[in-house]
Amino acid sequence: MAGSTDIVFINPHFSVLPDSLKQVIFEPQLLKEAGLLIKELRGRGATYFFKLREDRCVLRHYWRGGSARHFSKDRYVWMGLKRTRSFREWKLLEQLESLSLPAPRRIALRIIRTGLFYRSDIVTKEIQDSVSLSATLKVEDLEKSVWMRIGRMIRLFHDHNVYHQDLNASNILLTLQYCYLIDFDRGRIDAGNGWKAGTLNRLKRSLEKFATNETTFHYDPGKWMSLMDGYQQVD
Repeated sequence: MAGSTDIVFINPHFSVLPDSLKQVIFEPQLLKEAGLLIKELRGRGATYFFKLREDRCVLRHYWRGGSARHFSKDRYVWMGLKRTRSFREWKLLEQLESLSLPAPRRIALRIIRTGLFYRSDIVTKEIQDSVSLSATLKVEDLEKSVWMRIGRMIRLFHDHNVYHQDLNASNILLTLQYCYLIDFDRGRIDAGNGWKAGTLNRLKRSLEKFATNETTFHYDPGKWMSLMDGYQQVD
């Protein structure tokens, strides 16, 4: 794009990417043409899953929310690199990785600056064989031990002062043995305890909303008590 500057970051702990792939991994159409695209999930914005050598990856574009989306779907005002939403998430994921917290591992970030505005895309490593908590509860009940595991996972992040801006049932992923938290857009490290109850309440409201709107959703207040039992456990 004329007049645009691409700023690209690659996780140094990830295998070296050849120059031929550094742009392909940010472009769904190019991924499709290269035979790398595995699947696409549609929501407010699409999420693309693709294979890169032995790794399965996730491409996510940064879309605007709230009333601002009516003026621009994906353009943000440039106020310096360190104030971009995408770079802040990139640096937060770096901290989470250093703490070995159960969160996505970053692979690459692209910021396209055009004049006073920018757009962004981020690539993370897919958490394989995982299903979101919200999708799981639509088809099956979960044992108390799993709810406690979720609570302990959230407590782990809170003990490291990790603030998640949108803690909801769709941003918690489950595998057979582990729980993960995803989507750290607008997250941050925030010392103190005042915000922690608020994020828990946000998750509780999310579960209650799903229970109200879905024909089948295996959730009741007893499940929340089990989650909080896990959250309140201190090793």
